[in-house]
Amino acid sequence: MLSRYQTARLRVLEIARDAEPFELNALLQRVTELLTPAVVENLPPYFQGIASLADAERWLELMLSESRLFAVQDKDSGSILGFLFVYIEDEHDAHIGYLLGEAYWGQGLASELIRGLIALAMQAQEWSKLIGGVDKTNQASSNLLRKLGFVERPAVEPSATEPSAIDSQVAFYEYHLSRP
Repeated sequence: MLSRYQTARLRVLEIARDAEPFELNALLQRVTELLTPAVVENLPPYFQGIASLADAERWLELMLSESRLFAVQDKDSGSILGFLFVYIEDEHDAHIGYLLGEAYWGQGLASELIRGLIALAMQAQEWSKLIGGVDKTNQASSNLLRKLGFVERPAVEPSATEPSAIDSQVAFYEYHLSRP
């Protein structure tokens, strides 16, 4: 795993496709432990029902094929607490997603994680905005993104030319990265 950024309590490491077997086995085990029904409740179907190492391996392969995947580690213990996902669209917009295991909720870790990502994105100057899609029933994530300066994008009404323009279950939040 490649180090990407650190915060006061977290180390965020990019998961490489060619990870060492011992790293991969530990990672897959952690996936089965973290992706509990409560954690994945508001996430897409491919996050659901990850109960075995084989399920975790399929999930990991899908995640790595769709986006850049990062393990979120406790800086002191090295334990994986969750994951960060970054999908680059049009080379300028980074769609982000994140999850933390239930045991790590309510400690400000998600806020610290996303603040660190914003700082990295500002420094790297690769993207013009970060976009987070949140299930509308996930009030905690919506509140977190708003608190960090993300603005909800107005829903686009479906039309004859773009019938699926609106997804009534997902709200999108944008953070515009200002350049120095």
